[in-house]
Amino acid sequence: MMCCHRHAVGKQGPVTLELKSSAFDPKEKVWTKFPQEGSKHTPRHNSCDFRWKDYCPQVFRTLRKLFKVDAADYMLSLCGSEALRELSSPGKSGSFFYLTNDDRYMIKTMKKSEVKMLLKMLPAYYNHVRAFEDTLVTKFFGLHCVKLAGANQKKVRFVIMGNLFCSHNSIHRRFDLKGSSLGRTTDKPQTEIDQYTTLKDLDLNFIFRLKKQWFQEFQRQVDRDCDFLEQEKIMDYSLLVGVHFRHNGEKLLTEGSMDNDTNTVSTLRLSRGYTDQFLADPNG
Repeated sequence: MMCCHRHAVGKQGPVTLELKSSAFDPKEKVWTKFPQEGSKHTPRHNSCDFRWKDYCPQVFRTLRKLFKVDAADYMLSLCGSEALRELSSPGKSGSFFYLTNDDRYMIKTMKKSEVKMLLKMLPAYYNHVRAFEDTLVTKFFGLHCVKLAGANQKKVRFVIMGNLFCSHNSIHRRFDLKGSSLGRTTDKPQTEIDQYTTLKDLDLNFIFRLKKQWFQEFQRQVDRDCDFLEQEKIMDYSLLVGVHFRHNGEKLLTEGSMDNDTNTVSTLRLSRGYTDQFLADPNG
């Protein structure tokens, strides 16, 4: 995967934010053959022969520019010498998740139906993230498919996304918030909860206090993002919150995001850091 992604990113041409409708056509995809011995356009590699597909390459190339992703850094994260790290267990949809070694990007395998859904909503998604720089919606950087040579080999489809919890601050608590109480507690005993445990609504025992202006901006953006998800008929989504404790836990830095648990969207990121936020114990 690394060599073909390097090949795809390295083929970048001029990028404009004004895209034609044809760029979003689900049929807009590029298949590239990667023989083991290499070719005029592809590098030599140690895997068996395979084919690589880029879905809507111009759109995702433009999204990377919109999200201020440097092509060289992006390629280094995904195509460097370090192997991807597989997360401990697949998601509810049966998808597998991988992290790049620098934690900046997450890769999620997808079903064919999930790919179709993402491609269907891609024009609206592009317009939304372009209109709202501080959107909490997942940042998508690429949509691809790999098929090994051979008649009985299956296709592996996957999307590359930003990793919310990649931060220069250590994340001590992680919350997945849906605004619901039904089944919204972790199944781990208190003694086993650590910084990698995904906590839920009823596990949240802090009050987040923001400056009035920040709160209003945050609330407006959440409303915009929820309207967008509703427009796209996406119902099952959540707000991801990562908490960093400082000064013995009396003050905390937070990063937030909205995560969609449908078959399409996985991780959504807050693009602005609020460094003066306070959390208070509601029982204190």
